Amino acid sequence: MKKILLLQSVLLLTCLTLFAQSDRVLVLKDRNIVVKNFTVGNYINFEFSNSQWITGYISRIKADSIDVRQFALQPTLTVWGTKDFDTIKLGTLILGIDEIKAFAKESNQYTSVFNNGALLQTGGAGYVVLNMVNSIIRKDPVFDSSNLPKIGAGIGAWILGKIQAKKNPNYRPIGKRYSVAII
Repeated sequence: MKKILLLQSVLLLTCLTLFAQSDRVLVLKDRNIVVKNFTVGNYINFEFSNSQWITGYISRIKADSIDVRQFALQPTLTVWGTKDFDTIKLGTLILGIDEIKAFAKESNQYTSVFNNGALLQTGGAGYVVLNMVNSIIRKDPVFDSSNLPKIGAGIGAWILGKIQAKKNPNYRPIGKRYSVAII
């Protein structure tokens, strides 16, 4: 009889501790596929609806809002004149998930010069400058009819790099592709 009572009490305590895992989860989805999830205590970095970037730790997740203990890293100088960072706590911010405009990509995520448009922008601008400098050195007219297509090609490459940089930002904007939900 004592064994059965002990077994029942152990099962009751086990069931009570299992319900502690029923917290909500904030998820970032890429076309309805979960990319990243956030629970209470996780670090979060996102753009607020007023275009301010918020950094902090999640302290509570409700059905349609989150509480973020906000902090900022303030650069300071040490006694030896080197740069150091000091943490400033700014308090708790309560906001709805519909006020999140974008999420920052992780710092360890690889960004390629081919994807972010830097190669096309640098190459296009460099070609235009080099073409103009060579034309001036040779004492040729810079905007000659035979030189204009070459300058146009360099400007076109630079414009393509700008378009590619706009299509591949270093953050995840909430909208057509990315969405936020609380599960």
